[in-house]
Amino acid sequence: MPKILGNWKVVLLSFLGATTFWFFSALGKDYNYRIQYPIEFVYDQDSLIAIKPLPQYVDIDVSGGGWDLFRDSFWFGSDPITIELDNPAAIRYLTRPTILPIITDQLNEFRINFLFTDTLFIDIDRKVSKKVNLKIDSLSVSMDANYRIISSISLNPDTATIFGPTSFIDTLSSEYVIKLEAEEIDKSFDRFVKMGLPEGWDIRSNPPTVNVKFEVDRFDQLELATLAELQNFPTDSSVYVTNPNITVRFVVQQELREEYFSTDFKIVVDYNLINKADSTAPAIIIYHPENIIEVETIPDSLSITYE
Repeated sequence: MPKILGNWKVVLLSFLGATTFWFFSALGKDYNYRIQYPIEFVYDQDSLIAIKPLPQYVDIDVSGGGWDLFRDSFWFGSDPITIELDNPAAIRYLTRPTILPIITDQLNEFRINFLFTDTLFIDIDRKVSKKVNLKIDSLSVSMDANYRIISSISLNPDTATIFGPTSFIDTLSSEYVIKLEAEEIDKSFDRFVKMGLPEGWDIRSNPPTVNVKFEVDRFDQLELATLAELQNFPTDSSVYVTNPNITVRFVVQQELREEYFSTDFKIVVDYNLINKADSTAPAIIIYHPENIIEVETIPDSLSITYE
């Protein structure tokens, strides 16, 4: 058994020796090879920002020694090709005639046979800023079904400076509307909220958050019965409202629900506004208390009877 193991060791060492000799011999020859070589764009990143990811490689066919090709195929110690951009905000692409001299100059250990990459597209914009007034769209605030905002909406601070690429900043108006992420609010609001700026492109604001405050209260829907007043009807009673009973429906702050009576409302039916096609006239609300909302009459028009 020891003799057999010894023979296998001799065979294995012979095989490894032959393979190593062949490998190093092959690397000493010249070859053509197609490789994706890394590139790096150089520009002032303090004042400029890439809107889209920049290309990372160029596809080239090269000739060179096996050692060099082996090293660069696996990027062992190879530095990327650097492409300096003097005015990148004004450039949208680089074509083959522009790229090829840069590659040839920096990969002087190879002979460049062909550049497969036809165009490198770049989208770099200047970083700018804009000061905006902040506001909350009260109609877009998600409230619980029975709750309403009863105070002005306070923002602290009420201005902010937004930083980002020119292509984004130019779309901003002088007012920036913050959307609250909270839903079905049913109590007074006092929170620091984010500006809600798009993610990416190094878009940011100073300050990053804003303190938003407002008061809320529960509101109830009420109904009161009243009579419509007639205007401009003939004095001989030849024309009259079939049923002058009106229900006034409205929404009011819960703590005020006991303070209203039918006499606080005036509903008028005007003879001059009769729709002759169906003999009806609208029920018009002449006045109602100021601090109620969503006021409506049921029905919204009354039938007219002719004697």
